[in-house]
Amino acid sequence: MVAVRGSDLVLLALTLAAAPACKSKSADDDDGASAKDAPADSKGEPGLTPIEPATPGTEVDDPRALALPIPKATTPATIEAKGTKALPNSLAKIQHIYALAATAKQPEWGAAGQGEAKLSRDDDLDTAWVCKHGQATPCVLGFALPEPAKVEIVRIYGASGPRFRDYNGHPRLGKVRIHTDAGFVEVELPDGANHAYVLFDKPIETQTLAIELLEVHKGKTDSAAAFAEVEIFGTDGTPRAPILLDPSQAWVSWETTAWDEGKSGKHTIRQTFVEFLRAEGVGSPRDPAKPPASRRFTRATGVYGKPGDDYLLFERMFGSDCTENDGSYLLFDRRNRMFYPLVDLGGAGAPIYRHRDGRGFAAGWIDGERFTVKGVIEEAGELKWKRPPKQLPEDPLALLNEWGFETTPLSRGGSLTEPPAGCTKPDAAGLDRMARVAKLPMGGEFDPATWLSCSVGTDTLFVNAVCDAPAQAYSISATDSLIGKFLSKDADARGFRLRRTDVGESLLVELSGDDGASSLLYWVDAGSFAQLEKAGGLTVRPPSTCAACKDEWGASETGETGGETDETGETGETGETGETGGFMDGDEEEEEEFAEGEGLDAGELEDDDEEPSRPPAPTPPAPPGN
Repeated sequence: MVAVRGSDLVLLALTLAAAPACKSKSADDDDGASAKDAPADSKGEPGLTPIEPATPGTEVDDPRALALPIPKATTPATIEAKGTKALPNSLAKIQHIYALAATAKQPEWGAAGQGEAKLSRDDDLDTAWVCKHGQATPCVLGFALPEPAKVEIVRIYGASGPRFRDYNGHPRLGKVRIHTDAGFVEVELPDGANHAYVLFDKPIETQTLAIELLEVHKGKTDSAAAFAEVEIFGTDGTPRAPILLDPSQAWVSWETTAWDEGKSGKHTIRQTFVEFLRAEGVGSPRDPAKPPASRRFTRATGVYGKPGDDYLLFERMFGSDCTENDGSYLLFDRRNRMFYPLVDLGGAGAPIYRHRDGRGFAAGWIDGERFTVKGVIEEAGELKWKRPPKQLPEDPLALLNEWGFETTPLSRGGSLTEPPAGCTKPDAAGLDRMARVAKLPMGGEFDPATWLSCSVGTDTLFVNAVCDAPAQAYSISATDSLIGKFLSKDADARGFRLRRTDVGESLLVELSGDDGASSLLYWVDAGSFAQLEKAGGLTVRPPSTCAACKDEWGASETGETGGETDETGETGETGETGETGGFMDGDEEEEEEFAEGEGLDAGELEDDDEEPSRPPAPTPPAPPGN
């Protein structure tokens, strides 16, 4: 019998609520789902009634959870648990669970901390409930659920930010005791700027949960430990509201450069994070010289999808020697808040294909000699693998279409040669207007072939960042006033990239520098030209030393077309894989405080079955003038 996905329970609860809510495409197709009766007995205070299910992006504490104290477990649970850096590698083992609604609170038996407990539930890694470890009273963060649930997994981010000196200076959560209504377990959380997981070997029934900090991974400056994000997964409880994430409003940030210098012969990734605009920051009045508020969501090098999709795909490139690339992918379900590890699909850095209904993704290389595309699609409420056939298909694009994928890969950002909507090459008159308003030298210095002109409401953005020239951008109003500008002091650009967001006609503008080793990111909206990141981009590009002015990833030099015919995607393995990949944190020299030592664990690259090797993709030519 097919189990109802946790995400379907979320959507069904939203559908049955008195307030109207949108139903996802996948829920429309799942005719077998039925409403789950509320438990007859809840440990909440008598007379309290549950609130209506929250709409996506909106959460209100349930009065049953608010009234519930957080007890301290005095005996060990009969169920065991372990701390780990990744989820089980079998999708079938984790598809049935979903994020549970919970109210964060400080138990009376724990030490007083700094900040509100709910900061551990705001989907922002840069905010946290903070507590000094080593006091007479332990640091404890509690969570009350509206009704009893069967908890199976707890996801924790226990590191500080936003800078590497914050991460390195403050301790990270280490050994913790998890208190439940059924007793406590003790686990060691792995160190690093990644999500860690507590995996129970069997579901543990509870309505309260508390994380008591026993030991830390020591920081260099103080003892203030951050409980940045905590997500509780299980079944039989009240689902947490879906999260609103718009990939058009996302980008990647880093501190100095995304990649290290590759002195060992291989480039390794530094700390890179995907950021999203906050909805309240975009809609509220703000200073046009300042960017909208944002939140740091997860460790990754890119995110893909379209507004309104149930799923997003997070790309995590973590190593390259300029001929072979290491990386992995995470499929994120906005409805149940689960990250599903997909290893490297059909190739790290390969073109990414979106399911036409937003129900999944695939990645892989297609040319005359190979078809390595591999993907995952939600069908009838279950995630199912789509694998390359053993023989090269006669019509690869027809096979992609048969699987339900769009045949044009998703863009990693508009460019001079592939401009986004509303952007064109300007004419001489337009460039003369730009030069006059920006007070630039007039004359024949501006080549229209190297510029783009983009409409932003009634404003116009002019942008140029051809290789080995200064990056520059000018935003000009309809009344010929200069809204904002950027002009690099150095002739070290590697091109520019643009993305239209789903907020009016706004743009994210990436201007490269340092010969492509880094870039700046700007928010351009009507009447606004503001820097989002002094080091960031739409996605992480290949290391700049691999090829001058080349932004396309290449496939590994080994491999062949072919795949498994098994459509289940499962092998029965019990290992772990995928989420952290090569995103490891090691000791660095003080002058390299922003960098990370990366140690690739071969075991982290195992898929649900044996992955066939892949031949090299043809090297794409560098785009002319960009």
